[in-house]
Amino acid sequence: MTDAIREALRALPHFQALDSELFERVVACAELRSFERAETIFLHGDKARAFFVVRCGSVRVYRATPDGREQVVHHLRAGQSFAEPAVLSIGRYPVNAIALESPTELVAVDARFLELLKGEPRLSIAIVSSLSMRLLGLVERIEELSIASAPARLAHYLMKLPAQGTHEHLVVQLPLAKKDLAAHLAIAPETLSRLLRRWQDRGLIRSKGRTLDLLDTRILLAIADRDE
Repeated sequence: MTDAIREALRALPHFQALDSELFERVVACAELRSFERAETIFLHGDKARAFFVVRCGSVRVYRATPDGREQVVHHLRAGQSFAEPAVLSIGRYPVNAIALESPTELVAVDARFLELLKGEPRLSIAIVSSLSMRLLGLVERIEELSIASAPARLAHYLMKLPAQGTHEHLVVQLPLAKKDLAAHLAIAPETLSRLLRRWQDRGLIRSKGRTLDLLDTRILLAIADRDE
């Protein structure tokens, strides 16, 4: 179990440059936790007792809107961390988090890390640097959600996915189930299904489960650039 914790933590940008002695002190602040699909990891307003690294599975981080909808902040997969600011500064979780797969294994780094941080400037610098880079991802997420039309938002998302093939014909893997993708893009699941069917009928894409062939990237790029 400790080896699994080491592997997950060492992969984080936060800790990659740490020497062995300091890294082992970080490992001593962590434990492995397992969650089933739809199990709550924490709720908005809970006391922030740990931040987390996804070892396997996936996690949705979201806020509940006044009308009961979920506003997705992040979808996280293996190798990604979350909730650091809640532990290091805010003291409470400002969002909700649930597991999306069974099992979802998380490395939880608890409050002992705060004491370690106070006495280790090297660790503080590493954390600040890593979280500063995280801000760039949040800026991209805000940009993604600011796109007005659902077609543009979906096309923008698809064209940013890692792809294989030529520029004109790309093959991408959806990292999320379609229900979760709809939530991530802040569009209704039925709207997403209609868009995918319409684009398939037009010959823009071909869908095989989570594999999508992007058959006409020129038109998809034009849709992505359209802010309707």
